[in-house]
Amino acid sequence: MTAGLLGAIAAVIWGSADFIARFTGRALGYDSALLGMLIAGAIGLTLWIWLGAEPVHWHATGWWLIAASGLAVMVGSLFLYNCLARGPVTIVAPIVGSYPALIVVLLLILGARPSVMQWAGMAGCLAGVVIVSRSAGGFETSAGYTRHDLRITVALALVAALCFAVALAAGQAASATFGASTTSWLTRLTSLGLLLLLFLGRRRMPRLPLRWWPALAAQGTLDSGAYVFVFAATSGEGAAIAAVTSSGFSAVTVILARVILREQMSLAQWFGTALIVAAVAVLSAP
Repeated sequence: MTAGLLGAIAAVIWGSADFIARFTGRALGYDSALLGMLIAGAIGLTLWIWLGAEPVHWHATGWWLIAASGLAVMVGSLFLYNCLARGPVTIVAPIVGSYPALIVVLLLILGARPSVMQWAGMAGCLAGVVIVSRSAGGFETSAGYTRHDLRITVALALVAALCFAVALAAGQAASATFGASTTSWLTRLTSLGLLLLLFLGRRRMPRLPLRWWPALAAQGTLDSGAYVFVFAATSGEGAAIAAVTSSGFSAVTVILARVILREQMSLAQWFGTALIVAAVAVLSAP
């Protein structure tokens, strides 16, 4: 399976998980929704590894990469879930989907050399993200968002993008040592532990009603699975391509928001979303 296809599969899974987060975040609070998702994902990955899907790889080195990825996932997800609850989803998702730009810059510094077609695909994907992000102003009149609200949402989404860039770069590097499933599992446990510490520090109990656990279980399973696919591409051009194609999750989330939430989309947003999908298709080719 090519690195581009691994990332594309992760994009579909991630986009669906983040769309569910729109509802759980609003109903439970973005931090409680994240906690429930992490618990469900940790249980799912533990069962997956226990059933022998992949042997657990223990090593004395590389733990700092696990810690960095787990922390970045926790912080980035908090910002992302906050943004998704605030809305509009069709602006948040593409901005967060810009994280590959930072990863590609890092990999280029480390010596990766993508082909011409891969360069074109990555450029098209990031251009689509920029086009969609710049159309945020239209929601001031069409959906009643204030300029102040939109600026806060955009700023939070950019921080989330930075965190996910760190999370994926560190996680892919750790996967070269620990393997994709083990890295995803350890990263998830790290994120969960850090979030529990945050709740303890704030002295506030999470709100997780039983009726929301089916949604949280689906969200956690999808999110964990996406990380396994992305971490499976661990080095060089493959890591960069998987990171970029996984950012296509934003197009999936945008389309779901348009169809189900009836969020309005301008021609620029439609064009940007189509550009992302086309670029992902180019990068997914063998």
